[in-house]
Amino acid sequence: MAWLDKLKALFNFELNAPLINITKNSGNSNLGKEYVNSGEKIDILFDNLSKEKQEKLKLILKEKVEEGSKLLEEKSFGLLRELINFQRTKGEDKKVLDFFQNLIPKEDFEALESSLYLRRRFQEKRDVSKLKEDIRTRFGDRGKNISNLCTAGYFENFLMPLFNSSKEGFDNIYNVVVSRSPMAIFVHSAMGEDQITRDIKTGLEVSKKYGIKFLHIHGIGDQNIRTIKRCIYENKELFNYYDKEIFENNGIIIVELIL
Repeated sequence: MAWLDKLKALFNFELNAPLINITKNSGNSNLGKEYVNSGEKIDILFDNLSKEKQEKLKLILKEKVEEGSKLLEEKSFGLLRELINFQRTKGEDKKVLDFFQNLIPKEDFEALESSLYLRRRFQEKRDVSKLKEDIRTRFGDRGKNISNLCTAGYFENFLMPLFNSSKEGFDNIYNVVVSRSPMAIFVHSAMGEDQITRDIKTGLEVSKKYGIKFLHIHGIGDQNIRTIKRCIYENKELFNYYDKEIFENNGIIIVELIL
């Protein structure tokens, strides 16, 4: 959502959920303004911008401007409205954002904001697959980890208490957690039991190294739940070495290993 703020700043307009259309070679000499606000649509006339603004706009929109394509197609209109409304009325999520705003890198904060919105949609039982892919595309594996950790509640339930109890401990662990996500294994349908077992062993090793006292294995959906249970059964020696708790409810399973 940072691109939205940059776009507003570049043109000094208040963005109230419009459709945004980047136009090249409009052929309309009567449109001399940099942008035209027509109801719930804003046309940005690329050819009428100064060279400086063209370059800034390219940085914001990257290849989309180069192609002369729409920033947001009409089918995305509703999503844009929701994103803007989320920014205005974050509710309980605002406490999380306020807490981390000056603690974590700017790009991590933007990934967290997007992930909180994704989590809200997930809790409403709406499809989040496109949002997850967007976060992964924009922020890479680090963004994917932030999204997974956020959806599972780690920012409130682990990282906030960690900072409040030990700023030094937070500084030592935060980057490891979001870059390698050692304390949580998120099982998806494409993972086989061998890969899950390898990921668990790696997670245990990294968690021990950094003094993290637990490892969680998460799964959503019947198929992933069955896969996790088989993995536990077939690796009894590994799992019985640690104290463990299994939480299962409404199609979600969390296995907690206490180190």
